[in-house]
Amino acid sequence: MNGAIRIQPEYVLRIFGLPITNTLLTSVIVTVVLAIVAVAFSRQVDKPKSIVAGSLILLLREWLSRVDAVTHSRELSKQIFPLTATFFLFIFTANVLALLPGFLGSFYVATGTAHMPLLRSPNTDLSTTLALALVSVGATQYYSMKRLGLGRFLGRFFNFKSPLKATIGFFELLSEVTKIISFSFRLFGNMFAGEVLLLITAFLLPYLVPLPFMILELFVGFIQAFIFATLTLAFISMSTAVTDVEFGKEVSA
Repeated sequence: MNGAIRIQPEYVLRIFGLPITNTLLTSVIVTVVLAIVAVAFSRQVDKPKSIVAGSLILLLREWLSRVDAVTHSRELSKQIFPLTATFFLFIFTANVLALLPGFLGSFYVATGTAHMPLLRSPNTDLSTTLALALVSVGATQYYSMKRLGLGRFLGRFFNFKSPLKATIGFFELLSEVTKIISFSFRLFGNMFAGEVLLLITAFLLPYLVPLPFMILELFVGFIQAFIFATLTLAFISMSTAVTDVEFGKEVSA
């Protein structure tokens, strides 16, 4: 039924027998758009030929400066900058595209029993936000093990020298699991609630009334993308340093 609000994504087509959801289709579109933009702007890094290119380059340089301020290591910054910048650009671009014509039920695919929206923001699909969270937490563990070494990395979670250290290690391991839940549900909840709000206002009071809510949703999308990238940056930075309990000082790997 048109205008129906569903938490789960809808299957809209099949490719070689593989069912494709509308959120996956939109994720592919976002990825293609970002790839095209990356290729176009990579040729203008030294001499930007447009305001858009210059603004994007300035934004990325400012983000690199922020990464440096958190990590205090240009070597580590160069490693995690592409990941955190990609998180921000993907999430924000998906949120922006969701406000353009073609989303929010503009186009439908007819099935035997209902009409399914062809396009839908990936951030309103819990599977997508869970995948982003898994990549973020997985990257955190990877960089931590790479910088600290296997022994020191495992020592964060499994330290049986004393009951206190064993307890701290258990809660440290538990916190890594809860990060996945927190990351995925925070992004999903905010974006899905925004989509529901826009659908309701567009249905009850179309045209001009939804405009303020669209501007608000654009701002919320920017904030959520920024928070996700910043938290990933902070967690990676913290996980690549250990606290020497015996000497009471932090040791950077």
